[in-house]
Amino acid sequence: MITKWHWDQGRLNYFQFENLKAIAHCLKDLEGIVINQKGVDPLRAELERYTGLPFAPNTYRVWRNYKRVFECSFLATTINDRLYITDFCKRVTENETKKIDVDEFLSLFIPRFRFPFVAFTDYHKSTNLVYPFCAVLKYLISNFQLGKQLSISLEEVFVFIIGNNCTGLEPLEHYTTLKKTNYEPEGDEKRQVREMLIFISQLSILKWYHGSLFLDISAKDFEDYNGFQHLINPIFKEPKEIREEEYLSMTSLSKEIVYPFKLQSREIPTDDIFVEGKRTRVTHIKIERSPLLRKLFFKEYPETICDMCVCDTKKRYPWTDNLLEVHHVLPLSSTLLITGSGTSLSDVVGLCPNCHKSVHTYYKNWLNKYKVDDFKNRTEAKEIYQLAKGSIIL
Repeated sequence: MITKWHWDQGRLNYFQFENLKAIAHCLKDLEGIVINQKGVDPLRAELERYTGLPFAPNTYRVWRNYKRVFECSFLATTINDRLYITDFCKRVTENETKKIDVDEFLSLFIPRFRFPFVAFTDYHKSTNLVYPFCAVLKYLISNFQLGKQLSISLEEVFVFIIGNNCTGLEPLEHYTTLKKTNYEPEGDEKRQVREMLIFISQLSILKWYHGSLFLDISAKDFEDYNGFQHLINPIFKEPKEIREEEYLSMTSLSKEIVYPFKLQSREIPTDDIFVEGKRTRVTHIKIERSPLLRKLFFKEYPETICDMCVCDTKKRYPWTDNLLEVHHVLPLSSTLLITGSGTSLSDVVGLCPNCHKSVHTYYKNWLNKYKVDDFKNRTEAKEIYQLAKGSIIL
C-alpha cells in the first residue's frame, strides 16, 4: 500500500526559517501555558507580536488552526493541554554561540521526519515507515553520481518516488533503478508535497525553481561531506503507540552533536575580513556563493549593471561576460525567501566585486558599532543596504 505524504498546506510564510525562529522564541516564553483556557486565546496576541504575522481567523483558537505548523516544524506540541516545546525549539532560540542556523536545523530535521506523522489524524504506530525528505535527497544524490540532471520535478516525485513507495530507508543504489509509474496525486496531495519540497529548499544546497527542486552542490562539497550521508540516512527510533511519546522521541536532540554545515567550495579567503568568525555572517556568505543562485538570478535579470555604483561591467570590460556577484539584502542569518512559487529572487541584487566587498565592510562596521550580530528584521537590513548604497561617492 502506497503511503500518502502530508503537510500543512497554505502556510509557507510561517515555515520561512526567519519566521520559525520568531515563533520559536514566542513558544519558548509561553511554555507550560494551558492552551484551551477560558476566555482570551493565550497564543494569538503574543505570536502576532513576536512575528508580525496574522494568526487568523480570530473565530478559532490559534492552536486549532496552526497546530500543524508548530508540530510539522518540530517546535512544539501539547501534553495534557499544556504547551510543550521541543529540543529543536530550544536549539533555535539559543544564544549566538549555540543556536543553529537553517542548514543545521534542516540537517537535524530531514533524517527524523517520517510518516506516519503525529500531526495528522491518520497517525498510528506502524513498522512501515517513510522518510520522505531522505527519499527525495537520495534520488537527487543518485542523479549527481550518475552525472544526470540535478533536479526533480513535482511530477517526478509522484511517479518515481511515491509511486514506487520509496521509504528513504533503501540504499542509494536503489534510486538509480527506479522505473516511472503512473501514480496520480489525489485531492490536496499535490499542493502538500509541493510545499514540503519548498520548505526544505531553504537548505543552502537546494533551490526550488519553476516547479523543480534542484541540488546545488559541487564535487568538492560531495567529497567534503562524505556524500551528505548525515542528510540522506534516516535516524531510526522505535515507533510509539502514544502520539505524545512518538513526537517527543522524533524531536529529541539530547545526545545530538550539531556540526557546522560549511561548504568550502563557497568560501573565499577575503571573506574572512567580513566574517570574523561570526556564524550569521558565515550563513550569509554560504547563501551568496551558491553557483545555482547566481545562474538563476542572472537568467531572470541578465543586466550587467551594478545595483550600487551603476557601472555597466559589460560595457566597461567588453571582453568579459558578467562580472557581477549576487548579494542577499535580508538579515545575514536569513535564508532566501520562499513563496508559493519557490525560491524567491526578490531580495537578491547584482553587485560588482568592489561594491560587494565594500557593502560587507559597511555591514561589519555597522554591526560592530551597535554591538549586534545581525539586523533585527528585513526592514532594517534593507535600510542599512540603502544607507551603504547612498554613501557611495560617484
